[in-house]
Amino acid sequence: MSLLLCLLLAAACHNRQTGQVVTSDKEPTVDKDAPYVEGNKKILQWENEEIDLFVKRYGWDMTRTGTGLRIQIVKPGEGECFQEGDLVTLDYETFLLSGERVYNGEKSFTVGRSEEITGLHEAAQLLRPGSEARLVVPSHLAYGVAGDGDQIKGRVPVAMIVRVKN
Repeated sequence: MSLLLCLLLAAACHNRQTGQVVTSDKEPTVDKDAPYVEGNKKILQWENEEIDLFVKRYGWDMTRTGTGLRIQIVKPGEGECFQEGDLVTLDYETFLLSGERVYNGEKSFTVGRSEEITGLHEAAQLLRPGSEARLVVPSHLAYGVAGDGDQIKGRVPVAMIVRVKN
């Protein structure tokens, strides 16, 4: 009789879908976000390949930061690198990776405390007054999934040439 009871208990704890033995009444958790995570990884891989091809096409000798920003300091400038809270004024040109220039002009912003794209804040902390640099900013450091609402669509990396004034 006790052997029959043990067999019934073992059968009740057996998950028919996976063949695994479970110890509670709860169903095994399924990571519903897994396909999206994998999709985003694939998109990021494609974007990195696109950026690498752009850099190679133009022959830029760039350094890649831990966040994925590519930077080439063409002219080092003088003094200390900018830090969070510093005011930076620069001339800039922004391009799509097709080579099309979409923006240019002058802008001033406070490092780490303004509405500028994250990649520009990161780059500013690698620059000094008088610096000139080339940047390739991946979409997650640029205008993200939404784009800028004007000329840059979502999930689009951008290239920039910046000349720091101060």
